[in-house]
Amino acid sequence: MISNDSVHPITSSPLVSICVQTYQHEKFIAQCLDSLLSQETDFNFEIIVGEDGSSDRTAEICDSFAKKYPDKIRFFKRDPKNKISIRGKKTGRFNFLENLKAARGKYICLCDGDDFWTNVRKLHMQYNFLNENPKVSLVYSSYTHQRQDLSSVIEPVEDRIFEPEELKTIHYLGHVSTWMFRNDLQSLFSNPIIYKAFAMDMVLFAYFKHRGKIAGQSFSSSFYRYNISGMFRSKKKVETARDFAMIHFYFFRYIHSSIYTFLTSGSGFFIKKYLRTFFGN
Repeated sequence: MISNDSVHPITSSPLVSICVQTYQHEKFIAQCLDSLLSQETDFNFEIIVGEDGSSDRTAEICDSFAKKYPDKIRFFKRDPKNKISIRGKKTGRFNFLENLKAARGKYICLCDGDDFWTNVRKLHMQYNFLNENPKVSLVYSSYTHQRQDLSSVIEPVEDRIFEPEELKTIHYLGHVSTWMFRNDLQSLFSNPIIYKAFAMDMVLFAYFKHRGKIAGQSFSSSFYRYNISGMFRSKKKVETARDFAMIHFYFFRYIHSSIYTFLTSGSGFFIKKYLRTFFGN
């Protein structure tokens, strides 16, 4: 792995780490980083940028930001040879995991390089909320969702806290760009699921819902961009159905070990959807 981290060290101790996974995002990454740098806080935060071997100018743009903001940005240029394959396809999993492992903050946020934040108080509000609610493991908020026709809609979230019992049949809430969660990931890093399941954000949600409460906040914090080259956009329907069916099985095998949760968490829907691609309706 080649890293610019040693060239641009951060001397202060951050309380929040923002992990940015970026690949082929030259059109978007500057807006993403600008939105993160604009956060208004009374505490230190760091931005960890993992660039995953892009063939466009993404790495060049990230490097220029890291040199301009050495007190905020730690830039890692990943070696494509380290990419992790899942079911025979190379993924961005190594980059994602290494970003998380590099995080030094008490809390972690995520923002893919083609998304951006829209609220300069996001970190401040979520940091305060998690400090005041020690039994909440992850908090999320409302966000703007860009559709395929490039129109946008607000995806609203209620101010509420979900108890562990309520979360058994819920496999995802909000959007990953709105999350903040506790930097409590050591047992996840040793779990085989991180090398098998196709969606790391879903794995994180499953992990944290079994470690505490999940909370929603009504303020809007981010913009989820429609990117035709994104992971889900490039998959065929049969592949997507298969992946969702498999991930619920992995949750059962590696995280919760509950037949009830497996049968009531949506796994049946995706299994039937996958089988219908072979046998029809």
